[in-house]
Amino acid sequence: MKRWVALLLAALGGAAAALAIVLFATVATVGILWLFVLGDDPWPGWFEPLANAAIPVVGLILWAGCAWLIWLRLKRI
Repeated sequence: MKRWVALLLAALGGAAAALAIVLFATVATVGILWLFVLGDDPWPGWFEPLANAAIPVVGLILWAGCAWLIWLRLKRI
């Protein structure tokens, strides 16, 4: 397999995997916070800026990690 094809597959596959993980983790975290911690009351002002900063950072880290794992598997082929 050509290296640029493997790199493209790793980048796209890593992005898809990271997106799925981030969506699931975000929904699960907000759901748990809503059910057990913060409830129906107005949420604290710090939550939205924290979530808006944390979600993209975690997503990019997951993208890099997933793409790296896919790249290592494709490199062996």
